[in-house]
Amino acid sequence: MSYFRCILFVCALIFSTFAHASVEVEVSGVEGDEYNNVMALLQIARLDENKSYAAYRVRYLHRQAPKDIKKALRPYGYYQVEVNAQLETVDYGWSASYQVSLNEPVRISQNSWKIKGDATDDEAFRKVIESSNLKEQERFIHSRYESVKSRLLSLASQRGYHDARFIEHNVEIDVEKNTAAINVVFDSGQRYKYGQITFEQDILDDELLQRYVPFEQGEGYNTQELSQLQIALGDSGYFSSVQVSPQWNESKQHRVPITVNSEPNFRNQYQYGIGYGTDTGARVRASINRRWVNTEGHQLRGTTQISEVESTVGVNYIIPGKKPQSDYYQIRAEASDKNNEGQNNRLYRLGASSIVAMNKWRREYGLHWQRDDFEIGESSGTSQFLIPQASWNYMTADGRLNIDKGFRFDITLKAANEALLSDADLASLELGFKAVVPLTDRIRFLARAEAGATYIKDFDQLPPSLRFFAGGDNSVRGYAYEQLGPEDDTGTVIGGRYLAVASAEIDYRFKDNWRVALFTDIGNAMIEPNEKLKQSVGFGVRWISPIGSIRLDLAQAIDEPGKPWRLHFTLGPDL
Repeated sequence: MSYFRCILFVCALIFSTFAHASVEVEVSGVEGDEYNNVMALLQIARLDENKSYAAYRVRYLHRQAPKDIKKALRPYGYYQVEVNAQLETVDYGWSASYQVSLNEPVRISQNSWKIKGDATDDEAFRKVIESSNLKEQERFIHSRYESVKSRLLSLASQRGYHDARFIEHNVEIDVEKNTAAINVVFDSGQRYKYGQITFEQDILDDELLQRYVPFEQGEGYNTQELSQLQIALGDSGYFSSVQVSPQWNESKQHRVPITVNSEPNFRNQYQYGIGYGTDTGARVRASINRRWVNTEGHQLRGTTQISEVESTVGVNYIIPGKKPQSDYYQIRAEASDKNNEGQNNRLYRLGASSIVAMNKWRREYGLHWQRDDFEIGESSGTSQFLIPQASWNYMTADGRLNIDKGFRFDITLKAANEALLSDADLASLELGFKAVVPLTDRIRFLARAEAGATYIKDFDQLPPSLRFFAGGDNSVRGYAYEQLGPEDDTGTVIGGRYLAVASAEIDYRFKDNWRVALFTDIGNAMIEPNEKLKQSVGFGVRWISPIGSIRLDLAQAIDEPGKPWRLHFTLGPDL
């Protein structure tokens, strides 16, 4: 009988050793990145709580746990870590707990970074070191040290130090003193310079393409400038693909040749479209873009649009400037025929302008001649003006089509003189402002304002194309397109010398691509600046589409008899 009991005891021991049970792990005393790293390296914590494991495996991993925890905390400067480990059996299996005492971290006693080679006097490298979080007496965190090294190598690659290397890079940890001594010597070598720039293409003169290059041969190499060149050529429209490549294997005397490989775009681009807006009604549009007319890169763009209110045909001839990616010259000819609620105007315009667009700014200086044959209410006539014009635009936004934050400001000046091919002396100022301000993740505030003033002795000599009108989708909603302003005896809106319009709107994104909005608009076109403004209120819905916001608004003209409602439909960006 005693022999049988002995066998049972041995079996029970074997069973307890190989029995399977699940494991629950708890770690306390650390948090944040340190906790995440502990849990990533702690082998026992990687066991699946929903599975069962042999007892011998659980006990082994538990014995290894303090080593795992200490190893995980060293990159964060903790070398004096103490771990109180406990392993208990519970109903569902095992419960492992580890109480961590971090104690005092290792602190930086020496922080020595030396730069040799041409980068010794390169301010960019000094800024990398000075902006790092490695300071004496601060806790030593290994990832910050490695980050600075990585940034130095990346900067060297970006700025043409092709032979850069670390001569020394070590950190001495004194566990007893709890200190870390950093000693790094970085040799940048000689900086490479730009060599010859070669364009692999046969559609344009090299002289034009060289004007796109934002650097000179012999200047210090910088990959950011190569990226700017590639983007500029890609945006030019001449090419379907562009690749700018340094030829390091062909470098001589530390000069690296640059090769630009490109594929020509289709020479002609055709576009067609149909649309509808409550201002213009149904419309049809067609355009052709001759991406290059000649080897000098001149472009020709023609556009025709026909709508219920206004039809236009125009031709633009574009000549690249000294820096083609940012400035160009434009010659434009257009003719339009407008017929809207008692206003009939046939306009012919010919002009030239110089345009510079850099970063967020765009400015245009131009001179154009225009002739108007018009009838508006009881007045009719023919006028011509030669108008010098200057305009400036500033826009900043977090996107091009669907915008959550940004603002835009516009100013335009026009003038004419009776002695210079004009029927009268004229001076005009127009101001515009739009803003999109996020209030929360889902709520935006939108503001819009326009103001204008025109000086002319005889208002009847001013054609409708140079007068101010208010009302419509992008003006004072609730009123018909250009139907706010002074009226003649027939009740026809004849436009004004002055314009004042403002709008405030709040919208709420209730789904990823849908918003609802509440708004109020106020404004008018006036002969005198102190005339009464008209107001509207309304609500709308917006669909955030891939081509911009599609808006459907219902607005009430609260200053009109009967306070009528009007539906407005628009499409396009918010700025």
